[in-house]
Amino acid sequence: MTTVPDLRSFLDDLRREAPGQLLTITEEVPLDYTSTALTLELERRGRQPVLLFNRVQGHDMCLAANLFASREVIARGVRATPETLAEVLGERLDELLPAQVVASGPVQEVVWTEDDADLTKLPIPRHFTQDAGPYITAGMIAARDPDTGISNLAYVRLQVKGPQRLGASLHSRQHTWDYLRRAELKGQDLEVAVVIGAHPAVMLAGAAKLGIAEDEYDLAGALLGQPLPICRCRTVDVMVPAHAEIVIEGRLLAGVHETEGPFGEYTGYVTGRSTHNVLEVTAITMRRDAIFVDIVPGNSTEHLSLGRVCKEAWVHKRMREALPFFVDFHYPSSGTHFHCYVRIDKSAEGQAQQAAQLLVGLDHYVKLVVVVDTDIDPANEDAVMWALATRMQADRDMTILTHSMCNRLDPSSDDGLGAKLLIDATRPRGFDAEPVRLPDEARRLAEELLHAPV
Repeated sequence: MTTVPDLRSFLDDLRREAPGQLLTITEEVPLDYTSTALTLELERRGRQPVLLFNRVQGHDMCLAANLFASREVIARGVRATPETLAEVLGERLDELLPAQVVASGPVQEVVWTEDDADLTKLPIPRHFTQDAGPYITAGMIAARDPDTGISNLAYVRLQVKGPQRLGASLHSRQHTWDYLRRAELKGQDLEVAVVIGAHPAVMLAGAAKLGIAEDEYDLAGALLGQPLPICRCRTVDVMVPAHAEIVIEGRLLAGVHETEGPFGEYTGYVTGRSTHNVLEVTAITMRRDAIFVDIVPGNSTEHLSLGRVCKEAWVHKRMREALPFFVDFHYPSSGTHFHCYVRIDKSAEGQAQQAAQLLVGLDHYVKLVVVVDTDIDPANEDAVMWALATRMQADRDMTILTHSMCNRLDPSSDDGLGAKLLIDATRPRGFDAEPVRLPDEARRLAEELLHAPV
């Protein structure tokens, strides 16, 4: 019998194979703010382990957080290495594997309906002092296209407003938002299920941006290397991963809007921007020993990485297809989702501009692109800044695109419009400055001296 990869098997694998990547907290901790505070403090110290809280005050459920802070952990979840992650994810986008429908699964071992379907029983934390309330941050909304029936999986921030009521923001205005818009035109609510806790490959698929005719469950199968078992919910006509930890079933209400937010978003700022939708809960199902999963919001590495990894793979694939001189790129955490450093193997003037313009065309979140030569590692921000300092002149190498579509959560934007700054930091024609160098033997000696016992 084939073992189905799930969250707990992945955590067990970390314990065995990479114990330094998992930090288990055995003492009892407060629910509110703890996962956020510990994650950000570990980041400050240069550490990014997955966190597992065994005892949370007022609850008998474990809480996992920081699953996507480490590129090594993300790569492990999709059978890749940190170096091959973008390439592997890009390949899987072309190798979708249809899901396997099953009658039921562990996620329905416990079923709460009617008054028992109480959100306050779950360890849903507050994350920042300005948040409007407790938030489900790792909730992937599963829904079906009201016209075609194709499934979709996408992250939505969800504010707890009552035992059976959630505020929802569909501010990305992508597939779930479009499903609800079309359901509303028919005067219907949109049946949905909120999936909390699954194998990281499934969670990555939920963050991917596929075509509206493609199913994220099929991408999850490609990432897992085997079809994802899915089963029908108990109270809504929606399919969910059979080996997920928790599912909240319900309906996004047609034509109903209530204040949602403020909330600490990935920009590092608090925002009240929202579509102000309402999700009414009809049931909660879970495993008997369910693990609640929390994604630390704000501009934590985890929040930024989860939103970025699958997008990186898609953009990387398109750039490679269009530009033979494209090498790679890096989205620095310092720029949230708004900066990107692109490396090219330049052979002609104008290629840097072409690469920069294609990048912002593929990813409308980006507002600053810096293009560098092959000798500059785009993941090394000091090296990128050195290229800016020594290879770029502002009057010659900067281009500004105005009135461009951007992300509405950018607090400096004008209601979704902004400017794009494209910088060519490659060596210009006639550039003959030579970087300083050391003999290889001198570098090797320095390394040996540093590793020698004191």
